Amino acid sequence: MARRSVFLVLLVALVMGIAAFAMYDVAEAAKKPMVIKFAHNGNTIPEDPQNVACYKFKEMVEERSNGELQVDIYPAAQLGDARTMVEGVQMGAIEMADIENGPMGRFVPEAMLWDLPFIFRDIDHAHNVLDGDVGKYVQEKYLGVGIRHLAFNDGGFRYFTNKVRPITNMSDLSGLKIRVMESKVMIDTINAFGASAVPMAFGELYTALQQGVVDGQENPMNLIYSQRFYEVQKYLSLSGHFYYPRQYIASQNWWQTLSEEHQKILAECAKIACDVQREELARYEIEMRKVLTEKGMEINEVDKTDFIKAAQEKIYPSFYATIGGGDEAYGKELVERVTNSK
Repeated sequence: MARRSVFLVLLVALVMGIAAFAMYDVAEAAKKPMVIKFAHNGNTIPEDPQNVACYKFKEMVEERSNGELQVDIYPAAQLGDARTMVEGVQMGAIEMADIENGPMGRFVPEAMLWDLPFIFRDIDHAHNVLDGDVGKYVQEKYLGVGIRHLAFNDGGFRYFTNKVRPITNMSDLSGLKIRVMESKVMIDTINAFGASAVPMAFGELYTALQQGVVDGQENPMNLIYSQRFYEVQKYLSLSGHFYYPRQYIASQNWWQTLSEEHQKILAECAKIACDVQREELARYEIEMRKVLTEKGMEINEVDKTDFIKAAQEKIYPSFYATIGGGDEAYGKELVERVTNSK
C-alpha cells in the first residue's frame, strides 16, 4: 500500500511537472516575436536611400509593436531577383519586399503604366499620380494576384550614360548601342529614340561597358554611382526618360493572419518609410551629381522635345492593349488619366 501511495505521488508530480513545462513553453512561445522577412535587390550601401528607408521601417515596426514584430532585412537579391521575390510574396514564402516596377506588369497589366517613357513630367507629377486616384486604383489590382500593395517610393528617374558623346537631344543617340533591361517597352523605346537597344542582364553590364560591347546604358543616378559606371562612362545626360518607382508589398495570405493592430502598424510604417525614401533620394541625387562630377563624368542637360513626341506617337499606342489587359480603349484611358493629371 505504501509503495502504491509513493507511486501515485510520483505520478502526480510527474504530470504536474509536464503540465508546468508545457505552460512555460507556451508562455515563452508567446513572447517570441513574429519574424517578417523583408527583401529587396538593391545594394548594401547603408546611406543609399533604399536602405535608409528599409531600416527606418524595421525600427518603427519593432518599436510600435513593442517587439511583437521583428523585421529581418534581406538586401542585394539574397532571396532572388525581382520577379522571384514577387512570386515569393505571392506564395507567402517572403512576407514583404521593396520591389522596382520592372516585373510588375507580368502580374498586374495596369502597372505597366509607370514603365512608359516620359509618362511623368517631373517628380511632383509622379508623386501626385501615384498617391492619387490612379495610383490607388492600380494598387487595388494587386489584391487579385495575392499581393497587398502598401505604398510607392522612388527609384528615381533614369538617365543615359555613354562614352562617345554628350546626349543633348534625340539625334545624339543615333548609332549608339545602349544596354537596356529585358523589357519590351524599354527595348522599343530606345530603338524609337534612334539608338540600338541591347537587352542584357545587369550583372553583365559593367564588363560590357568596359569591353565596348555596348556604348552606354541608362539607370538612376544612385546605381550609376554604386555600380561604378563612372569608371567606364564619360557622359551623363539628364534625360529622365523613364521613371523608376518601387513599392512596398506584402503577401496577402500572410497579411490576413495578422491582427488589425499589426496590420495598421505595418501599413502606417510602410507609408512613412516610403516618404523617407523619397526625401532621401532627392537629397542623394544632388549629392551624387557632385560626386560623379568629381569622379570625372561630364553632366549635361537634355532637350526632351523630340523624345517626348516619339514616346507619345510611337510607344504609347503600341502598349494600350497590354496595359489594358487586352482592352486597347481601357489602356488608352488609363494613359490619358495619367498624362492629363496635374
